[in-house]
Amino acid sequence: MATNVDHFDWSMGCYRMLKHRFRGRRKLLIACDMLVLYRRGEDGFALAPDVLVSFGVPPGPRASYSVRREGKPPDVVWEFGAPVTIKGDAGQKKETYRGMGVREYWLVDPVGGVYEPRVQGFELVDGVYERMPSEEGPDGTVAVWSPVLQLEQRFADRRLRFWDRATAQYLELPEEEYERRRLEAEARVQRDAEARRAAEARAERAERALEAEKRARKALEERTAKSEAVSRGTRDPT
Repeated sequence: MATNVDHFDWSMGCYRMLKHRFRGRRKLLIACDMLVLYRRGEDGFALAPDVLVSFGVPPGPRASYSVRREGKPPDVVWEFGAPVTIKGDAGQKKETYRGMGVREYWLVDPVGGVYEPRVQGFELVDGVYERMPSEEGPDGTVAVWSPVLQLEQRFADRRLRFWDRATAQYLELPEEEYERRRLEAEARVQRDAEARRAAEARAERAERALEAEKRARKALEERTAKSEAVSRGTRDPT
């Protein structure tokens, strides 16, 4: 269960961004606060990670995630820390996930003062969790690469974000994508309207220029005719 508002917001943000990112995948389960049963007689052997991702497992309703029934452990697990959970998250839970065979284990600090850096990733290598290297940018952004997800997990803008190196963009929540697309559509409409107005203005200027050219040509023709008439009158002996 979430221990505070930030904990809930970060875990739900993580869950919803990943659901949106991998939407349409037929064999991928992403769950939030779901019991993971990991031993026979499993009622007493369960954890409830804040978020889990399991590839090769079909989505769909289920009351819990049974490692025995699904045939594999989750691939990635997140625990969003709080002062009351730090000992268990970084200790016994981490060891349990390691023994279970979870390929990546992530500790994230929504509030601050729990983990440093605030995003920590552990990769299972030969049965042992090895801390994945993190990079800190000049703006304080902490980034850790996830080999399983092929995404960077970053503490940026005071929240957990996912960076796609292929597109050089952050993953978006559905409402963020909707708002971006709405603004882009409005901008396109505005640009199209401005382009039409500019084209109409150019056409109007061209029409005025053509009319001016016609008037100038007519005036020239009239002057030429008068000049010729005067010239003929001068040559006429009568």
